[in-house]
Order: sequence, then C-alpha cells, then structure tokens
Amino acid sequence: MISMHILNGVLVALASLVVAATALAAAIMAAPRVSQPGQPPRGGTRPNLSPEPQPEPDDVRERELVLV
Repeated sequence: MISMHILNGVLVALASLVVAATALAAAIMAAPRVSQPGQPPRGGTRPNLSPEPQPEPDDVRERELVLV
C-alpha cells in the first residue's frame, strides 16, 4: 500500500516537471514575438565607430621610397 502512494507521488512529480518544462519552453519561444521590433536589446548597443585604419603593406612603402 505504501509503495502505491510513493509511485503516485513520483508520477505526480514527474508530470508536474514535464508541465513546467513545457511552459518554460513555450515562454522562451514566444518571447521574441512579443518584443517590439526595432528596439535595441536591453543593456545598450555597441556604438557605430569607424573602423581603425589598417597599416599599409611594407611593399607599398618600399615602392614609394624608390620612386621619390
């Protein structure tokens, strides 16, 4: 008799765990649809900085020195 109570308790716990996991998965999947389009994510965004200048290859400098 006690084993049936334990089995029922375990089954109820497993069922509630499955329901909670399914609800969490549905909430995670629905979150992007609910957010407003065009809004930056919370926490800010990276500023649009101009790219840093790249160094010239060595062969370009050597040709310039030879031509001058």
